Amino acid sequence: MVAHIYAVAMATEQLSNAWTLFTQDQYHEATTAFRQLVEDHRATDEDRQQAEFGLGYCLAFLGEFDDARVCFARLRAQAADRGDVSAEHRALHQVGMVERMAERWSVAHACFIEERQLIQRLGSPDLKVAVNAYELGIVTLRQGLVAESRTWFELSLSRARNTTDLVAVGCAYRGLGDWEEAQGHAQEADRRWEAAEQAFRQAGEPKASEEVRRRRQPPQRESGT
Repeated sequence: MVAHIYAVAMATEQLSNAWTLFTQDQYHEATTAFRQLVEDHRATDEDRQQAEFGLGYCLAFLGEFDDARVCFARLRAQAADRGDVSAEHRALHQVGMVERMAERWSVAHACFIEERQLIQRLGSPDLKVAVNAYELGIVTLRQGLVAESRTWFELSLSRARNTTDLVAVGCAYRGLGDWEEAQGHAQEADRRWEAAEQAFRQAGEPKASEEVRRRRQPPQRESGT
């Protein structure tokens, strides 16, 4: 019994360390740590599932999309088998994220539409709707569905504002800025990006804030031109 408790504690610490590596963009090191925990049968089911989530994230960020799909598809199947709609929607969201990163826009679109149906079964909480609508805004913009994309981004902002999650607010403003830029509306895009930058800064997300700030900077001219 004592040995089991010790193993569980070690697994939890390893999980925390793996997420720290991930947030530091050390994806190869985090992948190793997450994979070790996934394969550690002394760990709790919850820790192993969290590790598989982390492993899927790392693989996606490393461009290993096929393996990332396997991780999140397995998590989704497990959630569906136990009737956990909340966990199923989270896993399906990550499948959609992988497809978006792989630039498989129509497949990602289908994932997020299906996720939206699961969210409706959960009562359509504001934050879940906001995050899902943001992703739908991205993929429909990439598909050239301009009007639909704008509708999704506006829904994302509207529902995000009903929450205390400033990251969701920032993402929605960033999406609207990208939409305006795609239509050639430079001034309106900058206004939206400014709001996104402020929201991310207030949320304590300097990387996201800096990424938006770079969007707002005009392209540098080459010397001599």
